[in-house]
Amino acid sequence: MSTYNLFSDPHLGTKRAAHTTAESAQRLKDRLYTSALMASDALHGINICGGDLFDRAYNDETTLLQGYNIAHRCRFVLSGNHDETNRQGAMTSLHALKEMGAPVVSCPDLSTPHFDHFKEFWMVPHHASQEMFDQALQEAADHASQSSDGNKYLILHCNYNCPFDTEDSTLNLSPEMAEFLLQHFTRIFIGHEHNSKLLFDDRLVIMGNTHPTSFSDVSDKFRWELDPATDELTPVRIWEESYAYREIKFGDPIPDLAGVQFVDVIGAEPVDNGVEVAEYVRSIWNAGNTLIAVRNNVEIIDHLASDGIDTSSPALVNLSQRIHDDLEGSDLQPYYQSLIKRVESL
Repeated sequence: MSTYNLFSDPHLGTKRAAHTTAESAQRLKDRLYTSALMASDALHGINICGGDLFDRAYNDETTLLQGYNIAHRCRFVLSGNHDETNRQGAMTSLHALKEMGAPVVSCPDLSTPHFDHFKEFWMVPHHASQEMFDQALQEAADHASQSSDGNKYLILHCNYNCPFDTEDSTLNLSPEMAEFLLQHFTRIFIGHEHNSKLLFDDRLVIMGNTHPTSFSDVSDKFRWELDPATDELTPVRIWEESYAYREIKFGDPIPDLAGVQFVDVIGAEPVDNGVEVAEYVRSIWNAGNTLIAVRNNVEIIDHLASDGIDTSSPALVNLSQRIHDDLEGSDLQPYYQSLIKRVESL
């Protein structure tokens, strides 16, 4: 029996503006592709991608070619919420790959629940609504219960235990539904959430993404080797937080930044030292040739305010844009965008 290699959320083509430079933003796109290649090496076994091959539904030619190369290393590629538009007949980048022969698992239309089955695997891709997603889960469980004995695995692309986020762009698996599904499946593998975790005695595997896309998902990244004959599951780390992330206190000597990609500058300084802090951040950029993002997290201390003097003054802030920017790269940003659209439509 074959060994399988599961990974998820390469997010090819991701563009980031916050805490980056033009050069480092391109470096992120390059590293996302390199990490996807590493995760999908054929030597690992038969590859299955758990969704969000792309960061956007429509991509330029370079990103499309990257997606083609990764998809053709895989036995299956699930469609994720970032891959889809929920518009009937839309030719997204992922659907273009499917037309070119890539093994994409996606819903044939917006109104029909869908799952695919291959040997020990049942796969439920992104759906246009939570209702149809739940129907597809039930149908997959019914089908699995009628198949022969042996280990059975379900692969999904959704949030876990995030009931407030069930718009058409994201889906949710509740703990109650997970418990029901685990009566029919040996394990459940979930794509979509970028930070990996194991639940239900390691039977529910949130795979995480293959490389951080921003500070919000800086954490160790894994691919998952599975032997269906024995149900042996082995997480293989492909990105290490302790190696590629640093916190540096303002004013400290800048350490060797070889291989470091993400840096948080921390500390607390008087407001008068703002220029010095900015220069220190710039010096960090100059010290590292692998950096993707450097974030200024230095707290600014106002001495007048600390002495009890009110130094506040009116300021115009686009609160909606500020929240949107702060959520960049997190799973909550699409949910926030959907709320804004809903409010604006009232």
